[in-house]
Amino acid sequence: MSTDDLKAKAEGILDGGKEKAASILEDGGKMDQLLEQVEAKLETVPKAGVYLADVPRMIALLKDYIQKDYTDAPKKSLIFIVAALLYLINPKDIIPDTVLGVGLIDDAAVIAACIALTKNDLDAYDAWKDAKAAAKA
Repeated sequence: MSTDDLKAKAEGILDGGKEKAASILEDGGKMDQLLEQVEAKLETVPKAGVYLADVPRMIALLKDYIQKDYTDAPKKSLIFIVAALLYLINPKDIIPDTVLGVGLIDDAAVIAACIALTKNDLDAYDAWKDAKAAAKA
């Protein structure tokens, strides 16, 4: 599978997961459960890599959104992030995570596609966090 094919498949996965993601985004209990599952999975990944390293930032944005501390992110971006995290914890993805050496490639591709689609909103969130930290200092 070429890089372009993998990118197209990753974007299709995000689009296909929007409905379920929107539903979970509106349910605080399900969001908490999803974020706990993602954090648990990240603990098992020996080397997160460039794109999976952004997952904690995505989790932080969602937690601040749920707590109503940060509400400036567009719903569309939040849905893409939830869809990507749902894919990340899905044991039945394109390449099973248990396949040594390549099992996380599809997960990283989906996260990378999500980051590309939500980059401006993630950057705005980072700026908000920095401003909030500076105000406390």
